[in-house]
Amino acid sequence: MAMARPLRIEGAGLWYHVMCRGNGRQPVFTDKQDHEAFVKRLGAVALGLHVEIHAYALMGNHVHLFVRTREANLGRFMQRLLTGYTQWFNIRHKTCGHLFQGRYKALLVDKNAYGAEVSRYIHLNPVRGGGTRKETVAKLQAQLRDYPWSSYRAMIGLGPREEWLVTKVTLARWGASVREQQTNYAAYVEEGLIGAIADPAEEAKAQSILGRDRFIDRIRRILHGRRRCDRESEAARRHLTAESIESVMERVARAYKVKRADLMKTGKGTGGNEARQVALWLARERCGAQATLREIGKALGGVGRSAVTMVCRRIACRARRDKHLKRVVARLS
Repeated sequence: MAMARPLRIEGAGLWYHVMCRGNGRQPVFTDKQDHEAFVKRLGAVALGLHVEIHAYALMGNHVHLFVRTREANLGRFMQRLLTGYTQWFNIRHKTCGHLFQGRYKALLVDKNAYGAEVSRYIHLNPVRGGGTRKETVAKLQAQLRDYPWSSYRAMIGLGPREEWLVTKVTLARWGASVREQQTNYAAYVEEGLIGAIADPAEEAKAQSILGRDRFIDRIRRILHGRRRCDRESEAARRHLTAESIESVMERVARAYKVKRADLMKTGKGTGGNEARQVALWLARERCGAQATLREIGKALGGVGRSAVTMVCRRIACRARRDKHLKRVVARLS
């Protein structure tokens, strides 16, 4: 079964690890002129749309970027960057059609927790994989430091820095003076030449967010207010916004000023008391991506799937005409 399409989450002040690959893994850079054209366009588009470039690496058939958007405009930035370069490439090489493969990948990054790892991973790309691991560490270090199509040389002070490349934020944690920061950051990155460095994206939630629990909760709150989503991304959104059944029970118990145990007491019929009915309804709304109706019913007193469905319909119906219940439901939602 195909994996759900990752979410596109845009916002002001957010950080992203962006990767775009050549269509069919074809080369997107064939020579120095291609590389220079892309770098020039990257800077121009970034300045024009107020996007900060904190790291980049151009490989033969793909591109890595670490960016921060000061406005909610990542999509516009990438569309302008990739479309413009594709047009230039096709004219120069007398080709036509798509140069890049489908949608670019954009991983939302908790900069405080994973920013350094993402920056290191991007900068190590020129010496990752292939036959390069057979080389000595000294030779790999020389290859990495000589590679002209990434931000690494500028980051560690071995080459000029483009006016649009932001290095201060990345280096700030590595010492007091700029020279000390550059030396320590280089040592951190080049540790990856000795042992394998995992792709930080492997720890991402729903292929979309790389961060600690607190950061993910912040993004969940943003997503709760964005109901509309393209069909292929809906599964990822539901997964990210899903709550645990325990969390739902705690919130409902507080709202009704009852004990959690009271939410598991069955009464007449399938629903029991209002607090329990609301807990069943909210659990279906909030836990659906992580818990089945059977699991929800079991956690809340042992009712079947059909009973959970009936209770949810009853609550939805009552909330339309009962003002008090409507306020409670709105507050919990």
